[in-house]
Amino acid sequence: MKKIFIMNLGTTSFKFKLYRFSEEQQQVLASGEIESVGAEQSAYELQLGESAKETGKTHIADHAAGFTFCVDALQKSGILRDLDDLDAVGYKAVHGGNLSGTQPVDDALLAEMERVAPLAPAHNPIYLRAMRDIRERYPDLKQVARFETSFHATIPDCRTTYGVPYHWREELGIRKYGFHGSSHEYIAGKVRQLNPDAKKVISCHLGGSSSICAICEGKSIATTMGATVQSGLFNNNRVGDFEAFCLPMLMEHYDGSLEKVLKVLSSQSGLLGLSGVSNDLRLVLQAMDEGNAQAKLAVDTLVDNIVGYVGMYAAYLGGLDALVFTGGIGLHSDRIRKLVCARLGYLNLVLDEEKNAAATTELISTVGSSVAVYRIKTDEEIVVARNVYTLL
Repeated sequence: MKKIFIMNLGTTSFKFKLYRFSEEQQQVLASGEIESVGAEQSAYELQLGESAKETGKTHIADHAAGFTFCVDALQKSGILRDLDDLDAVGYKAVHGGNLSGTQPVDDALLAEMERVAPLAPAHNPIYLRAMRDIRERYPDLKQVARFETSFHATIPDCRTTYGVPYHWREELGIRKYGFHGSSHEYIAGKVRQLNPDAKKVISCHLGGSSSICAICEGKSIATTMGATVQSGLFNNNRVGDFEAFCLPMLMEHYDGSLEKVLKVLSSQSGLLGLSGVSNDLRLVLQAMDEGNAQAKLAVDTLVDNIVGYVGMYAAYLGGLDALVFTGGIGLHSDRIRKLVCARLGYLNLVLDEEKNAAATTELISTVGSSVAVYRIKTDEEIVVARNVYTLL
């Protein structure tokens, strides 16, 4: 049995799950989350075993300090004897450039993540610092990265290539990579369990960050995100697909600052920028119901984005057997599911409105629907853990 510590890092957040792993059994021994990493007081919540829960606030200077804090708590609880009891640390890493799949953290990996950091400025620097700090503090601890681009390695070149000079792709790596791979990979496996006959699947990961993936016989053949997480569907505060030649005019508007323009596009756009209300879909829907025209436009645009990509991907797949909603919005917003499915009747997709509203079952389409519709809770950490285990 192997013990694997999986980390999912945000700008100021730290999430983990500790697994006991074998070919036959995967058990979550502990999990936890730390918020406001780097602040004077960081709130934490740890689930240590089945019943013991710890909550509180303390100073967590950085993500490596968060790792040390959690490991100390695991040792005090008896879940870990010591650090030697831990077989590996696994990262749900975002962008590895020319590196994909599951890779040991070494100098070559760190250098490649550094090279493509401009394509993932909100993610790669955080992971790089954590990997380096943990390696310095615990040099004998095995670290493994599972890249979010990995599941999309099966997408054909014609769908990962931009219409730019060819040497940009070959020399600079300017191409579509795709992200949310762990979530879409989990959905592919889950649908295979629920409905083995469903070979043509579209996975809609809708949340604070959103993407859609076309899956044919368990393999990704198209996805909405490209070279960065900024493209594709617009997100809660990110722009999604956008016309590059608007940048000169916008730079002029922002006193020639590309940095300011990119900040607006990456953190003040999407639902937040379009609605003028919030990056929280629930508040935008509430404002729409109260007659806010901007909020209605934001919701209509989001739904239209989703419907358009589903139609395109159904064409790529040559039909559709299953449509899956996952992520925070996909799982919990019955209204978005209803609005999307209402426009997919041409696929003979029929949503069961009672099941959709009740949200107590995974299957939410009618018996007569030609396309099975599911709402499924994703589990990205177990996908990372499974892949890390293959290197142990």
